[in-house]
Amino acid sequence: MKRLTSTLCVILCLTIAGLSIPQDASPDPPNDFTKIYYATGDNKLLALPFESGITSMNVFAPALEDKITRVRLNGSKAETVLTNEKLSFFVFVADRMDPPPHQLVRLTRSRSERSLKISLIKGRKGYAPFEEDNVQLGRRILKRLRVEAGKNRFLFINYMELRPLASLPPGEYAIIGDSLADIATFRIE
Repeated sequence: MKRLTSTLCVILCLTIAGLSIPQDASPDPPNDFTKIYYATGDNKLLALPFESGITSMNVFAPALEDKITRVRLNGSKAETVLTNEKLSFFVFVADRMDPPPHQLVRLTRSRSERSLKISLIKGRKGYAPFEEDNVQLGRRILKRLRVEAGKNRFLFINYMELRPLASLPPGEYAIIGDSLADIATFRIE
């Protein structure tokens, strides 16, 4: 408790003196708000490739019954290979979207495809991955952006950083949102 109090006192004194405490530098927001980005070692942003998930279920219509199914991705490996060092992803979400729709999940790999087990609940739209496939994320809003959405119309979106809370074991991963048509994939070797 004593250490926390003295740390807070130092922060307060520096703030009063007009000095700022450096925080993690984050890259400026890219211009394309529809992609999911990762930071390279030199803090540049590159977009993760999107792949389409294949499933027999329409996740945009209310489910007719409780069901467990798989979303499949063609190919046994993602083309993008990342390392665990300072792994950060950058996304854009609608203002006041709480919680954000992005989830990091581990994919099951076979010889010709990767897949994710999901559940659908009777009477509800959407889907949910299973807890054992979900990777816990830290989320941080970096900037609130005002975006023109038409003549005299503006929307606000948040530029966010997503970070896994633990190091990822080797394997196939995906960042999923509300659509299974745009699944951002990568692998850790």
